Amino acid sequence: KYFIKKKITLNKNFFIFLTCLLVYSLPVLAHSFTDRIGFYDGISHPVLGLDHFLAMVSVGIVSAQIGGKAIWTVPTTFVSIMTIGGLFGFFLIIYEFFFVEIGIVFSVILLGFAISIDKKIPTKVIIFFVGIFGFFHGTAHGIEVPAAANPLLFVLGFICGTTALHLFGVAIGYFSIKTAISSVLLRLTGISFAIYGIYLLSQIL
Repeated sequence: KYFIKKKITLNKNFFIFLTCLLVYSLPVLAHSFTDRIGFYDGISHPVLGLDHFLAMVSVGIVSAQIGGKAIWTVPTTFVSIMTIGGLFGFFLIIYEFFFVEIGIVFSVILLGFAISIDKKIPTKVIIFFVGIFGFFHGTAHGIEVPAAANPLLFVLGFICGTTALHLFGVAIGYFSIKTAISSVLLRLTGISFAIYGIYLLSQIL
């Protein structure tokens, strides 16, 4: 009974933590600590924008829910296409953020719903959409590259930061599907991600 109560308490604390992240939201698109200087700012870029953060973690959670090869193929797809999107963003002549913002917000919404559905979506469909979302997130990162003091370190930084968030999401998903209670909380968390994404969409339309 003690261990069951302890698990329930941990799950409640985790849910409260995620709720606080949603309440104390950050602006759309990513940010960095010291204005895009190098590797450290590249790592912080996907972390400090809550929309990026939720999408990155969601990719990891969804891959863990599906299980099997998806645990590494889904995040790898995201990071690979994100890198291509980064090149696209880097070479953009006109800095048009609107379509990128829309893509990022929809990634939060749809990945949130994917978490709430809990592995009922075919893996190939998930990989397809994760690739699209990775392109939009990568474009947002790439647009910031020309302003970086060390572009190469900045790029390596946001790739590593994204990978770390995916692994964080995989860990959350892996341990949350162990019990019925934590699985339900995880699905509710996915719904809260989607609701937050809808809120962001209402702010930019």
